[in-house]
Amino acid sequence: MTRTVSPELAAAALHGVLRHGRGPLAPSAGTVRALLAEGAPVPEGLHRELLGALYSCGPAAVLDAARRLFERPRDARLRTLLCAADVADLLARASLAEPWLHAGHRTSTLLRPGRLTVEHLPYLGRRPAVAETVFVCALHAAGVGAVVDGPVRVTLLGAASTALPADAPWRPGGAPEIHGWRLEWSDRPAPTAAPTPGPRAGRALVDAARARFARKPAAAWRVAALAGELAVAPRSLQRAFARAGTSFQAELAAVRLDVAGHLIRRTRLPLAEIAAAAGFTDHPHLTRRFRAHHGCTPTEFRHRGPAAERRAPQSG
Repeated sequence: MTRTVSPELAAAALHGVLRHGRGPLAPSAGTVRALLAEGAPVPEGLHRELLGALYSCGPAAVLDAARRLFERPRDARLRTLLCAADVADLLARASLAEPWLHAGHRTSTLLRPGRLTVEHLPYLGRRPAVAETVFVCALHAAGVGAVVDGPVRVTLLGAASTALPADAPWRPGGAPEIHGWRLEWSDRPAPTAAPTPGPRAGRALVDAARARFARKPAAAWRVAALAGELAVAPRSLQRAFARAGTSFQAELAAVRLDVAGHLIRRTRLPLAEIAAAAGFTDHPHLTRRFRAHHGCTPTEFRHRGPAAERRAPQSG
């Protein structure tokens, strides 16, 4: 059975080729465009050919294609990545989506404050081509950039983790062998949260509940179903919320607002789609809750920039 790639992944690469390519359209680009128009799957081999065409368009095309993937995400896996609280959370979420993000290869990561080192590894004996490595590097840079909300410096790595010149893959005479890359950014520590009343065990259970909500914010959550996922009795879960000074409904509402805020700031998705993805009934419902919480509409929040993500006091 022929393996295929996500239509969104192929569409992002196609966008870069169509926007930055010069001369006749590459055969792979034309075939992929026809398949996407029909809603048909894109074979993995054809996607590799398309990445080769994208690579030949230069670094600006590769970066543009990667950013495109995160601007209007339709797939729930991408939306989940963009809701990550920090880079560590992003990597945890991305580990579940790696077979979707990488066609026939895998990565190994090492995270340090303000730095992520990625090793690009073969899978089932096939070493990634330079075009594939450069594209996956751009995807990591775009994803990290969206989460840290700032510039990310990229360094390609050769054998023994030696740094390669930025233009090395596009120099005449053949591309070097690329084994991975290093991403660096300004690591601003998150503000320390005020201590929450209640036993530590209760807070840990509430945090576990919030993590479940964040993975499926649009689900029709009920106390009994959540308790089952956390392997506790419903009454024990409700007592944990009470000891932490909160409630099931308050935490679910807070997580849905957080998810909506991340998607508003980090994507160009229409607000109606964001409302549905975050678990709100419709766009007006999202606007009402957003105005009560942040003191502004979702549209105003999107235009204000990172400072608007500071949480306002919850209204009654």
